[in-house]
Amino acid sequence: MQLTYPKAPANGVQQLRPVLQAALQTRGFGINHGFASVRANSLSLSQGFRGYALGLQELSQGLALDQAKAGDWHYLVFAGGLSIADAQLTEVAGKLEFSSLNHGALAASAVSALDFAQKTPRLQGKTYELRLLFVPALQVTAIWLHGSEEQLLIPVEPTPAQLAARRVYDEASLLALLAPLARQAKAVFDADTSGTLGG
Repeated sequence: MQLTYPKAPANGVQQLRPVLQAALQTRGFGINHGFASVRANSLSLSQGFRGYALGLQELSQGLALDQAKAGDWHYLVFAGGLSIADAQLTEVAGKLEFSSLNHGALAASAVSALDFAQKTPRLQGKTYELRLLFVPALQVTAIWLHGSEEQLLIPVEPTPAQLAARRVYDEASLLALLAPLARQAKAVFDADTSGTLGG
C-alpha cells in the first residue's frame, strides 16, 4: 500500500519548529510527557495530512463521506521512530497557524492503525490519500484511506463498542454502524432543555 498526502500550505513546518523547541525545553506541555527525555536530533515529522469531521446531523441523515468538513492539518511527531504527539495546525487564508500539540492516544493509535493497513493483504498494491475522520459527538476517530474508487476506514483506539479497532471498513459499512448511534445521540440532544446537551 502506498500513501499519498495532500499539498499542505508551505509554512506548516516553520510554524511547528518553535512549538517543538519549547516542548523540548520545558520537557513537555502538561500531558505531553513524551518530550521529557527526547533529544532534539531524534525528532521528525510526518508529512501533513488533513482531518475531516462528520456531525450528527449528517450521519443521522445517512449522508456520505463527501459531506465531511475539512478541518485542521495534522503532523505526527516522532522521536527515535516512535510516535509521541500529534501536532494540529489550522489553515487561515492559505497559511497554517499552530493550534495544539497533543500527546494523548491519537498519535500512537494512528500509527498502529497505519501499520495494520500496511499488512492487510487487500490493500497491497493500492494507493490512498491519508486522511483522518472525526465524529466528535460519538468520540470516533478513524484513519481514512481516500482512494479514487473506494473509501476505507480503520477506527483508531479507543473506539465505541460497536466498532472494532484493527479492522478495515468500507464507507457504507462504517456509516451504517454509526448512523443509528448518531440518531440516538441526536435524539438525546434534541430533547434536552437543560442547556447541558444531554449531560
